[in-house]
Amino acid sequence: MTGVSSHRSRLDDYLREHGLFVRGVAGLGDDEISSYGFETTHRDIALVGNIGSSYWPHFSRSPEFGDGRADPLDRWSRRVAGAIAEALSLQPLYPFDGPPYYPFQQWAMRAENLRQSPIGVLMHPQFGLWHSYRFALLGSALGVDKPLPGAESPCVSCAGQPCLHTCPVDAFDASGYAVDSCADFLRRTRAECHERGCLARLACPVAPDLRYADAQGAFHLRAFLQAH
Repeated sequence: MTGVSSHRSRLDDYLREHGLFVRGVAGLGDDEISSYGFETTHRDIALVGNIGSSYWPHFSRSPEFGDGRADPLDRWSRRVAGAIAEALSLQPLYPFDGPPYYPFQQWAMRAENLRQSPIGVLMHPQFGLWHSYRFALLGSALGVDKPLPGAESPCVSCAGQPCLHTCPVDAFDASGYAVDSCADFLRRTRAECHERGCLARLACPVAPDLRYADAQGAFHLRAFLQAH
């Protein structure tokens, strides 16, 4: 087994214990390494996240989930990433550290066939909108992935784009996302969103079998309101 495949295999094994996956590995250029002060030998960045509700059973049973303190998912992500990074001599990076923030979406789009959806969430051709990135691990011998070129987003051929017409407060349109209108509505009104998560996201017809469990959707909505 080569050094690259051995390192990647060990990483996959550690992540699987937490319902997480290497979603893709991007290569960093000299300018990025210099700009962020990364070690020059660390040129591979593995984007780590969930597919569907894969991490939810693990996180929802964690100490962070039940301790009543702020930002439980971010704290769980730090603990998991920190332990794996230490075991494999990698450097953990987080999308919630900042400002300034690391360009996770740019890295992800270099590592996977992703396109921006009409509601802003990155669209995956297999997973739809039901995925996210919890952290990244920076190192070497992780095996840079090369996405197939020219993959068309499912949004291009989506009939009617229901994600843009399902929100009860019309927070999404071609010009973007009215975050303040969304948050104000949810604070004033007890809507279905509170029980299941964002209805615009749920309206997406891609990968319906991977839609987040209602409890997970409600958790993310509460986190959104706490942040806004």
